[in-house]
Amino acid sequence: MPAPALPAPAMDPRVALLRTLGERAGRLTLDYFQHPELAVDHKSDLSPVTAADLAAEALVRRSILEAFPNDAILGEEHGDHPGSTGFRWIIDPIDGTVSFARGVPLYGVLLALEYEGADGNGIVAGTCELPALGERVWAAAGRGAWWARAGRDAVRARVSADVRLRDALVATTGIEYFRRGGNEGALEKLHAAAGRIRGWSDCYSLALAATGRCDAAVEPWMNPWDSGPFPIIFEEAGGAFTSWDGTADVRRRTAVAAAPALHAELVELLSAHELR
Repeated sequence: MPAPALPAPAMDPRVALLRTLGERAGRLTLDYFQHPELAVDHKSDLSPVTAADLAAEALVRRSILEAFPNDAILGEEHGDHPGSTGFRWIIDPIDGTVSFARGVPLYGVLLALEYEGADGNGIVAGTCELPALGERVWAAAGRGAWWARAGRDAVRARVSADVRLRDALVATTGIEYFRRGGNEGALEKLHAAAGRIRGWSDCYSLALAATGRCDAAVEPWMNPWDSGPFPIIFEEAGGAFTSWDGTADVRRRTAVAAAPALHAELVELLSAHELR
């Protein structure tokens, strides 16, 4: 189901803030990126975290609460903040901390704006900031998806033209995530069916698919903040973003994103492997 329509007076200032905060948080991460003294800690789930993750999320949360104190927030590093307006912000301050901590530029700042959680997927705006690459991809309901690169005007983001899976270039982050979910069988199926598979890391693979630079992205282990902005980005870019069984809900553990026909082919291939 498409994201719910909202009046401009409610949407406009929040979309403007979302874009501004994506850029500000992205610039903040660059202060830490490739710093020789950057320390990496590990959370209880063994995922990595750095001072940059914590500082970027703190900046975003503080700014949201100053502007919209009654909006709810869900962040990877600092958890839930309740709200009463029907709006909820979803924050991943650094998606791809493994890449970030190793000095690899394929990481991003992800921000999403959700309204009322319609059918579990009320994402109405989102941005994927790729600060070390000088790129960003963003969208808002009914306003298109856009792709900007340093020194160039923003252009419409569009998924690639429909291709068959046997000819498709499919991106995924890493095979260890298939192992984590006990889904090596899904990887084998994908390997056998797809034209090519490349590991382009976390949100970058999704940004590539949203801008037609690869044909699809398949991820076997996601959190709401990992998926946050991508349902609306792909919808506005002419594609689809769902779990492997076709459910439009950022709370599901898996993700597949592509142009509609290829998306349907991938859902048919992967739906039996959806994590329950």
